[in-house]
Amino acid sequence: MNEQAIHITIDNFHKLCRYIADNNPVLTKTKTQLGKKDLFEINGLLHFRKEVAAPNYQQESYPVIDLLFQLCTSGKLFRKTADAKGNILLTGTPAKAEFDQLNNFEQYAFLFETFWCTFNFLEILRFGQQPIEEIIEAFARSTPGKQLKKGAFSGRRDYDPLFSYSSSLIHYFNYFGLCDFIPITDSDKKITRYDDSIAAVIPTELGVSLSKILSGQEIVRWNIPCLKELGFYKGDVRDDPDFVPLYKMMAPIFPVGTIKNTVSIAPVIKKGCYLFKVSVSPGVWRKIQLSHLHTLLDLHNAIQDAFDFDDDHLYSFFMDAKRYSRNSYESPFNENGPYVDEVKIDELELYEGQRILYLFDYGDSWEFNIVLENIDSSSPVPLNPKIVEKKGKAPEQYRYF
Repeated sequence: MNEQAIHITIDNFHKLCRYIADNNPVLTKTKTQLGKKDLFEINGLLHFRKEVAAPNYQQESYPVIDLLFQLCTSGKLFRKTADAKGNILLTGTPAKAEFDQLNNFEQYAFLFETFWCTFNFLEILRFGQQPIEEIIEAFARSTPGKQLKKGAFSGRRDYDPLFSYSSSLIHYFNYFGLCDFIPITDSDKKITRYDDSIAAVIPTELGVSLSKILSGQEIVRWNIPCLKELGFYKGDVRDDPDFVPLYKMMAPIFPVGTIKNTVSIAPVIKKGCYLFKVSVSPGVWRKIQLSHLHTLLDLHNAIQDAFDFDDDHLYSFFMDAKRYSRNSYESPFNENGPYVDEVKIDELELYEGQRILYLFDYGDSWEFNIVLENIDSSSPVPLNPKIVEKKGKAPEQYRYF
């Protein structure tokens, strides 16, 4: 496989990285994603652009930009940081410097491995990981350049989600050069996510070759968000003593000797005092200081003490501040984990300005909004969580009493 097959993939990724470096975009407060104006400008730079006339769309409406953003963050090439005004920005990491030293084939292999192993497919797939497996198996037995019509993936001509509400997967595989596709453009009505938006998918030589390698490699054994969904909080295939990283498995389809190195992704460990502001309403909050060695269970107990609640219900910490998202840690007696006592604060890779939602008592639904205000690595760490500042009277937990 020559360099031309991956050129557009690498070029578009570098265009996003350059835009971030040159413009230092401020992320949105609620979802910490790129804003509409930045998305519109980035879209105009890319080969895989969405046809839009104005900056009216959020990040999820741009499948390729959303993919690139996740590759940047989940690949640890950029991390979210807060400036003095509390704005959330993207800052390059040592891993980004490593990435820039790789050749194009190694960069491509790293980006695809990041996609396969860390991309959160659960946010876009309604019924498990089956559509991904269907793409791989269909491509693996296909002829490069031959069109695949509706039903080629699902086996049913009347129902093929990859042509409608799961079509973002086709956009992702198109970005990686595994396929082209023909969009539906002659429809008189406005196409919704539940309508077919793709007329045909065309596997490339790269797509067929890589799919033959991935065929039989169940994504649920590789993809970390999928593993967590199934209750495995550490790697599955990675625990095998004969484990071979995906980038090395990909090497045979590229010129001999071109893939030797990758990026060493190390977790960002920040030791010191973590200051959380926990608000139950705008005028009622407590500031709680914890050590990097404490857990979310310690934070839960500190919140209960700070607001004089009885610790008598289940609860969850939603790390992206989205209620009922999968990015969560659960109380020890919940049916599914991961659990609050299984991870230390410094293992969560939190950043200053990060917002977390603490939901206590699923019946009464007490919502506490948490903001990480500061990480102080120079001060002595507290042995126990401490309430260092407060405002407002704590609410009555059981108002009907």
